[in-house]
Amino acid sequence: MDKEIPRLIRAEAALWVTRLHGPHRDPTLESGFRRWLAEDPRHAGAFELATDAWQRSGNLATSMPMRSRHLAPRFPRLRFASTVLASTAIACMVVFTALHFLRDGTFATGPGEQRILTLSDGTQVTMNANSRMLVQFDGRVRRVVLAEGEASFDVTKHQVRSFIVVIGDRKVIALGTSFMVRRDEPGGSAFTVTLLEGRVAVEPLSLPDVLPEQSAAVRVLSPGERLHFADHSPETVDSPSIERVTAWRRGLLIFDDASLSEAAAEFNRYGPVKITIGDADIGKIRVGGVFKIGNPADFAQVVANTHDLRIINRSGEIVMTNRPLEERSSDKR
Repeated sequence: MDKEIPRLIRAEAALWVTRLHGPHRDPTLESGFRRWLAEDPRHAGAFELATDAWQRSGNLATSMPMRSRHLAPRFPRLRFASTVLASTAIACMVVFTALHFLRDGTFATGPGEQRILTLSDGTQVTMNANSRMLVQFDGRVRRVVLAEGEASFDVTKHQVRSFIVVIGDRKVIALGTSFMVRRDEPGGSAFTVTLLEGRVAVEPLSLPDVLPEQSAAVRVLSPGERLHFADHSPETVDSPSIERVTAWRRGLLIFDDASLSEAAAEFNRYGPVKITIGDADIGKIRVGGVFKIGNPADFAQVVANTHDLRIINRSGEIVMTNRPLEERSSDKR
């Protein structure tokens, strides 16, 4: 497919990637980008390649020289050519790097890694740590398969193609909306969907890929609602603190009356250092507060000081246990 996309279109796509990830992104820029996408069906494919290259190459270019702050709604070829030539080195690096990567639309993050992607339709996806997803766009539907982990989706509205996130044997259908999906076990059917804005429906894969009305097999969420779907258990809906469930996008973890075991499990999703609960009874301790994702040691120390616990630091591990009786007695003396 790469050979069918002219070099100039690929260069334009590279410029769009860097501008959309730059400091001057605003509604005017996004509107111009959507018009550019609509001008030629090859634009979407070129943008997908450029985005993949930008992500996999460590966000090489964050800005490129332009004649004005915003890209024009349309690109007169002759006038645009000088801009392309002026940034040939960077643009070619971004575009040609894409030719050396797998283009199956698979994206993944490791421990402690988060990634922001802009898909070919303009949808922005923020992937949490230890996540993996497959993007499968075609002329009929915009489909993303979340194999594991967590991601938030700020979906660009499209009047023709629905936006679908597949989780196991279920799918989330949206139009223009913002929501989060979490799947901790790759092989299981348990997942969580939190709707931030707009409207989504959660339904079996066998149903049509259109946003339906609510029925026995379909759950339509309202903004602020969170759906829990667990293996062999009835689904539940609650309304959590949006600030808390989206805190990971700001590099934070917020706990509100969580058990120590639950809090430790959240920290263990990030980074190489793991928290181990050495005594089963202390795992039931209730904790709360705001903590940085990448600093489990501070969290462990705060909890230990508050509940008179003992911390044992090992290579790549923080063990939390009850303090021996002799230590407690010596403190009292």
